[in-house]
Amino acid sequence: MSGALKRHAGGRPHSRVWVLTGLMALTAPGACPGGKPAEDPPANDLVRVDGGSFLMGDVLGEGGQTERPVHTVNLGDFSISKYEVTVARFRAFVEDTGYRTSAEGPMDLDAHREIMKQAMSGEASPEELTAFQTRILELSGAAAWDPEARRWAGYDPHLSWRSPGFAQGPDHPVVAVSWNDAIHYCNWLSRREGLPPAYDPHTGVLLDENGAATSEVSRVGGFRLPTEAEWEFAARERGRPIRFGNGRDLARSSEITFDAGAGDYPYLERGDNPRATTPVGGHRPNALGLYDMSGNAWEWVSDRYGPYGDEAQTDPYVETGDERILRGGRWGGDAFEARVFHRSPWVRNDRCNNSGFRVARSAPASKDD
Repeated sequence: MSGALKRHAGGRPHSRVWVLTGLMALTAPGACPGGKPAEDPPANDLVRVDGGSFLMGDVLGEGGQTERPVHTVNLGDFSISKYEVTVARFRAFVEDTGYRTSAEGPMDLDAHREIMKQAMSGEASPEELTAFQTRILELSGAAAWDPEARRWAGYDPHLSWRSPGFAQGPDHPVVAVSWNDAIHYCNWLSRREGLPPAYDPHTGVLLDENGAATSEVSRVGGFRLPTEAEWEFAARERGRPIRFGNGRDLARSSEITFDAGAGDYPYLERGDNPRATTPVGGHRPNALGLYDMSGNAWEWVSDRYGPYGDEAQTDPYVETGDERILRGGRWGGDAFEARVFHRSPWVRNDRCNNSGFRVARSAPASKDD
């Protein structure tokens, strides 16, 4: 059964896509090649990043409209995790709380088939297609990437962080998690460390140290997702004009977990298709000591998706819009996606077997914090 509905952002098939397609299950284990495996890191193994001013956006002039215009951003100090959150750490959260992820909703194959039938009829209006998306995301499963065909293969109702469609070890980045799942993890981690929660779990609004809604990240005391500006600043080693999150300008499969067999770019050294995640920390970090800022798992950031403007900003936090943002490329993506400028908007309860996250804090990183 062929794909019935596709939506692309930025004119590129891999940027933002949700596909309703036939029921399929990509459950065969995949190989996990890549760098040296790392021990599962501490949940709060943070790196302090001194703030500063930088030009945010595609300073190299090779991306799409969503990456422009380049604009000045001023950031305060923050801390960000060395590693993407691992399967082991996410499992500890689930076992401690009994939390069920967005992908672990009700498995209703009849409803899934009915949605498929209507979506494939060719008679659905744009409003109806949006409603179909809302309905499919209320059911079990996640969007599945087919690494052999190099395309999205639809929403597989059997996929979740427990079974993403390929073999994973405890030190691999957790995937098939939504933005909602990520903020629940952040709040759990905050409570475990004796910190106030960073999010209202129902609305997704940031909370200050007193539990009041805020858009000022400096007032948030708990663990949270990095803002989009913080993420790019850290991936670019405090705003340097580099292409990839490991500090390099050439993408190699020996240095980044991505599909090095896809695409034809001057900044690509063609190589292997990993077909799965690899252990966190298995590749060379960037100059700040951050691992996998390009490739492995896509990473949710905290604020919403919106077009860039020309004006200078200080600690920007986008609060309006229907979509959140995934950054950093992914194991199934190409070198274009792995660039530190690339932006992929997805709705907050959407998920795929490429989507993960890392945590951040407004407070400095210290063993005593």
